[in-house]
Amino acid sequence: MILQPYVELMKNSLQANLNIMNVAIIGCGLIGEKRALSIPSENIHIVCDTDNNQAKKLAKKVNANFTNNYKDIINDKDIDIIIISTPNYLIKEIAIKALNSKKHVLSEKPLGKNVAESKEITECAKKNNKILYTGFNHRFHPSILKAKDLIDSNKIGNVLHVHGHYGHGGRPGMEKEWRMNPALSGGGELLDQGVHLIDLALLFKGMPNKVFGATGQLAWKSKVEDSASFMLLYENNINFLFSVGWIYWKNKFEFNIYGSNGFLSINGLGGSYGKENLTLGIRNLKGGIPEIQNFSFSENDNSWKREWKFFKELILKKEQSDNGYQANIVVDAIYTSSKKNQLVDV
Repeated sequence: MILQPYVELMKNSLQANLNIMNVAIIGCGLIGEKRALSIPSENIHIVCDTDNNQAKKLAKKVNANFTNNYKDIINDKDIDIIIISTPNYLIKEIAIKALNSKKHVLSEKPLGKNVAESKEITECAKKNNKILYTGFNHRFHPSILKAKDLIDSNKIGNVLHVHGHYGHGGRPGMEKEWRMNPALSGGGELLDQGVHLIDLALLFKGMPNKVFGATGQLAWKSKVEDSASFMLLYENNINFLFSVGWIYWKNKFEFNIYGSNGFLSINGLGGSYGKENLTLGIRNLKGGIPEIQNFSFSENDNSWKREWKFFKELILKKEQSDNGYQANIVVDAIYTSSKKNQLVDV
């Protein structure tokens, strides 16, 4: 009992120190800006982008310094946390150097262009005793949080099957973007949006035992897949089935969870993906129409803020995460399955 006030004092002291940590953001595009606006501006010390005008623009929004050379940030001893929101091909080099310079790292997904890259980054974080976390903000959307709460409270019983779709229709000039070059991106739509569905599968069920997948180049002139369908297989014949595509010709997100006593159906992510809605259906044991309850979420997208808070808690608890590495393991297994046209162990 005597120690309890001291423990609370130390906890509050650690939290206070965490609140004054200096943050740097490398990559000032759309995602970099979302990350920047999700954290207190007084924490952001400097932002970086090879496009000096873009860096300057974001710096002005968050009242921070700016540079066009990320090595300025790596070598800055005042920086405690680095957020990486660059294209895929730059993440490994920056993350390794940041971790070796004793910075905590929050990296945009995917952590690596392949599992070898993400493994190297993850091992580097552990070697340096620094926290590495891969950003999958969809986990922190209100519909996903509500669904997880309902599942954890056994509202729909045991999860038996999940079926999801995620995609969009591309944009003019997309064929010329870096993401269409496999040497720069590591892959196409599977690694772009499919990895979000994989992360949600890991959230709700964990790592699968096997996968089966098929990828295709159907509409876009590129060397990476513009569509993919894949199945994650678990014990007792439980499977999750997903499809993703740049061929949907509209922004689309659906995530349906079927349990032994009911179901959960999520539609939309807000913004251009449509209003975020969750439907809970409770099984009618006599057959017929289930009992339905609808939840609608009209908030601005606060998933980035929730994820930032979660990342800070990892630092506070000194709790390592290999979420990006796990997602890359599943992605690589799906690519192998597609190439060999067979089930692949994970």
